[in-house]
Amino acid sequence: MPRRAVIGWAVALLLVVAVAFVGWKAVSTPRGAGLLDTLPVLLQELPKDEQRIGKIILENYQEYRLNARNWSLAYFGCLFFSAVCAALAGLVIKLEFLLKNDGLKKDLGAFLAMLSALLITLSTTGGFHQRWWANRLAAAKMERIGYAFVTADRNARLEEFSSQIQAISFERNEEIVSGESSRPKGDELRKGAPKQ
Repeated sequence: MPRRAVIGWAVALLLVVAVAFVGWKAVSTPRGAGLLDTLPVLLQELPKDEQRIGKIILENYQEYRLNARNWSLAYFGCLFFSAVCAALAGLVIKLEFLLKNDGLKKDLGAFLAMLSALLITLSTTGGFHQRWWANRLAAAKMERIGYAFVTADRNARLEEFSSQIQAISFERNEEIVSGESSRPKGDELRKGAPKQ
Protein backbone atom coordinates (compact mmCIF):
# COMPACT_ATOMS: atom_id res chain seq x y z
CA MET A 1 0.00 0.00 0.00
CA PRO A 2 1.44 3.40 -0.94
CA ARG A 3 2.54 5.74 1.82
CA ARG A 4 -0.05 8.37 0.79
CA ALA A 5 -2.89 5.92 1.24
CA VAL A 6 -1.63 4.92 4.69
CA ILE A 7 -1.45 8.59 5.76
CA GLY A 8 -4.94 9.24 4.36
CA TRP A 9 -6.43 6.27 6.21
CA ALA A 10 -4.63 7.22 9.43
CA VAL A 11 -6.02 10.77 9.27
CA ALA A 12 -9.53 9.45 8.52
CA LEU A 13 -9.32 7.00 11.43
CA LEU A 14 -8.08 9.76 13.74
CA LEU A 15 -11.04 11.97 12.72
CA VAL A 16 -13.53 9.15 13.33
CA VAL A 17 -12.06 8.46 16.78
CA ALA A 18 -12.14 12.19 17.65
CA VAL A 19 -15.78 12.55 16.55
CA ALA A 20 -16.77 9.38 18.45
CA PHE A 21 -15.03 10.65 21.60
CA VAL A 22 -16.72 14.06 21.43
CA GLY A 23 -20.10 12.40 20.82
CA TRP A 24 -19.61 10.00 23.72
CA LYS A 25 -18.64 12.85 26.07
CA ALA A 26 -21.69 14.86 24.98
CA VAL A 27 -24.04 11.94 25.66
CA SER A 28 -22.44 10.72 28.89
CA THR A 29 -21.97 14.08 30.63
CA PRO A 30 -24.37 14.16 33.60
CA ARG A 31 -27.03 16.87 33.61
CA GLY A 32 -29.42 17.48 36.47
CA ALA A 33 -27.88 14.67 38.52
CA GLY A 34 -28.89 16.31 41.80
CA LEU A 35 -32.56 16.22 40.89
CA LEU A 36 -32.36 12.77 39.30
CA ASP A 37 -30.70 11.34 42.42
CA THR A 38 -32.86 13.11 45.02
CA LEU A 39 -36.40 13.16 43.65
CA PRO A 40 -36.94 9.39 43.10
CA VAL A 41 -35.88 8.67 46.68
CA LEU A 42 -38.15 11.41 48.02
CA LEU A 43 -41.13 10.18 45.97
CA GLN A 44 -41.15 6.84 47.78
CA GLU A 45 -41.85 8.59 51.09
CA LEU A 46 -44.62 10.94 49.90
CA PRO A 47 -48.42 10.56 49.94
CA LYS A 48 -50.12 9.57 46.64
CA ASP A 49 -51.21 13.08 45.57
CA GLU A 50 -47.69 14.47 46.07
CA GLN A 51 -46.16 11.41 44.40
CA ARG A 52 -48.28 11.97 41.31
CA ILE A 53 -47.08 15.55 40.82
CA GLY A 54 -43.49 14.59 41.64
CA LYS A 55 -43.54 11.78 39.06
CA ILE A 56 -44.90 14.14 36.41
CA ILE A 57 -42.11 16.61 37.16
CA LEU A 58 -39.46 13.90 37.02
CA GLU A 59 -40.78 12.24 33.85
CA ASN A 60 -41.22 15.56 32.03
CA TYR A 61 -37.73 16.65 33.04
CA GLN A 62 -36.23 13.39 31.75
CA GLU A 63 -38.23 13.62 28.51
CA TYR A 64 -37.23 17.24 27.85
CA ARG A 65 -33.55 16.54 28.63
CA LEU A 66 -33.54 13.55 26.27
CA ASN A 67 -35.27 15.58 23.55
CA ALA A 68 -32.82 18.45 24.04
CA ARG A 69 -29.88 16.07 23.73
CA ASN A 70 -31.27 14.41 20.59
CA TRP A 71 -32.13 17.69 18.86
CA SER A 72 -28.73 19.07 19.86
CA LEU A 73 -27.09 16.06 18.27
CA ALA A 74 -29.16 16.50 15.10
CA TYR A 75 -28.57 20.25 14.88
CA PHE A 76 -24.87 20.40 15.71
CA GLY A 77 -24.20 17.13 13.88
CA CYS A 78 -25.66 18.60 10.68
CA LEU A 79 -23.82 21.88 11.23
CA PHE A 80 -20.39 20.38 11.89
CA PHE A 81 -20.72 17.57 9.35
CA SER A 82 -21.73 20.16 6.77
CA ALA A 83 -18.63 22.20 7.54
CA VAL A 84 -16.44 19.09 7.30
CA CYS A 85 -18.00 18.12 3.96
CA ALA A 86 -17.51 21.64 2.56
CA ALA A 87 -13.87 21.68 3.67
CA LEU A 88 -13.24 18.19 2.29
CA ALA A 89 -14.82 19.14 -1.04
CA GLY A 90 -12.18 21.80 -1.58
CA LEU A 91 -9.43 19.62 -0.19
CA VAL A 92 -10.24 16.65 -2.44
CA ILE A 93 -10.21 18.80 -5.57
CA LYS A 94 -7.09 20.77 -4.72
CA LEU A 95 -4.66 18.27 -3.21
CA GLU A 96 -2.80 16.25 -5.82
CA PHE A 97 -1.44 13.48 -3.59
CA LEU A 98 -4.85 12.27 -2.34
CA LEU A 99 -6.39 11.17 -5.62
CA LYS A 100 -4.79 10.96 -9.04
CA ASN A 101 -8.02 10.40 -11.02
CA ASP A 102 -9.37 13.84 -12.00
CA GLY A 103 -12.87 12.54 -12.75
CA LEU A 104 -13.13 10.89 -9.33
CA LYS A 105 -11.79 14.02 -7.62
CA LYS A 106 -14.40 16.22 -9.31
CA ASP A 107 -17.23 13.80 -8.59
CA LEU A 108 -16.23 13.38 -4.96
CA GLY A 109 -15.82 17.15 -4.53
CA ALA A 110 -19.25 17.80 -6.06
CA PHE A 111 -20.85 15.10 -3.90
CA LEU A 112 -19.31 16.54 -0.71
CA ALA A 113 -20.41 20.08 -1.63
CA MET A 114 -23.95 18.83 -2.35
CA LEU A 115 -24.04 16.91 0.96
CA SER A 116 -22.88 20.01 2.82
CA ALA A 117 -25.67 22.13 1.28
CA LEU A 118 -28.29 19.45 1.99
CA LEU A 119 -27.29 19.14 5.65
CA ILE A 120 -27.55 22.89 6.23
CA THR A 121 -30.90 23.00 4.42
CA LEU A 122 -32.23 20.03 6.40
CA SER A 123 -31.13 21.55 9.70
CA THR A 124 -32.63 24.95 8.87
CA THR A 125 -35.94 23.89 7.35
CA GLY A 126 -36.37 21.15 9.96
CA GLY A 127 -36.09 23.73 12.75
CA PHE A 128 -33.53 21.61 14.61
CA HIS A 129 -32.11 24.61 16.46
CA GLN A 130 -35.57 25.78 17.56
CA ARG A 131 -36.51 22.30 18.79
CA TRP A 132 -33.24 21.92 20.68
CA TRP A 133 -33.64 25.35 22.28
CA ALA A 134 -37.31 24.81 23.26
CA ASN A 135 -36.60 21.43 24.87
CA ARG A 136 -33.49 22.64 26.66
CA LEU A 137 -35.34 25.61 28.13
CA ALA A 138 -38.32 23.42 29.11
CA ALA A 139 -35.94 21.00 30.86
CA ALA A 140 -34.32 23.89 32.76
CA LYS A 141 -37.72 25.18 33.85
CA MET A 142 -38.84 21.71 34.89
CA GLU A 143 -35.61 21.22 36.83
CA ARG A 144 -36.28 24.48 38.66
CA ILE A 145 -39.79 23.27 39.57
CA GLY A 146 -38.29 19.95 40.69
CA TYR A 147 -35.96 21.66 43.13
CA ALA A 148 -38.85 23.77 44.43
CA PHE A 149 -40.91 20.58 44.84
CA VAL A 150 -38.20 19.00 47.00
CA THR A 151 -38.71 21.74 49.64
CA ALA A 152 -40.83 21.01 52.70
CA ASP A 153 -43.81 23.21 51.69
CA ARG A 154 -44.80 21.15 48.63
CA ASN A 155 -48.24 19.98 49.80
CA ALA A 156 -49.70 23.49 49.97
CA ARG A 157 -48.43 24.24 46.46
CA LEU A 158 -49.55 21.16 44.48
CA GLU A 159 -52.03 23.16 42.41
CA GLU A 160 -49.37 25.76 41.65
CA PHE A 161 -46.92 23.04 40.58
CA SER A 162 -49.57 21.51 38.32
CA SER A 163 -50.26 24.88 36.68
CA GLN A 164 -46.55 25.50 36.12
CA ILE A 165 -46.07 22.05 34.57
CA GLN A 166 -48.94 22.72 32.16
CA ALA A 167 -47.56 26.16 31.27
CA ILE A 168 -44.08 24.79 30.56
CA SER A 169 -45.47 22.03 28.36
CA PHE A 170 -47.61 24.50 26.42
CA GLU A 171 -44.77 27.03 26.01
CA ARG A 172 -42.44 24.29 24.78
CA ASN A 173 -44.91 23.14 22.14
CA GLU A 174 -45.78 26.71 21.17
CA GLU A 175 -42.11 27.54 20.67
CA ILE A 176 -41.56 24.47 18.49
CA VAL A 177 -44.67 25.03 16.36
CA SER A 178 -44.40 28.79 15.97
CA GLY A 179 -40.73 28.76 15.07
CA GLU A 180 -40.54 32.41 16.06
CA SER A 181 -37.60 33.56 18.07
CA SER A 182 -39.45 35.30 20.87
CA ARG A 183 -36.99 34.04 23.42
CA PRO A 184 -37.22 35.56 26.88
CA LYS A 185 -34.16 37.27 28.30
CA GLY A 186 -32.57 36.32 31.63
CA ASP A 187 -34.72 38.73 33.68
CA GLU A 188 -37.92 37.38 32.14
CA LEU A 189 -36.83 33.81 32.89
CA ARG A 190 -36.18 34.69 36.51
CA LYS A 191 -39.61 36.33 36.82
CA GLY A 192 -41.18 33.03 35.81
CA ALA A 193 -39.42 31.15 38.61
CA PRO A 194 -41.64 29.39 41.15
CA LYS A 195 -42.23 31.41 44.29
CA GLN A 196 -40.22 30.18 47.27
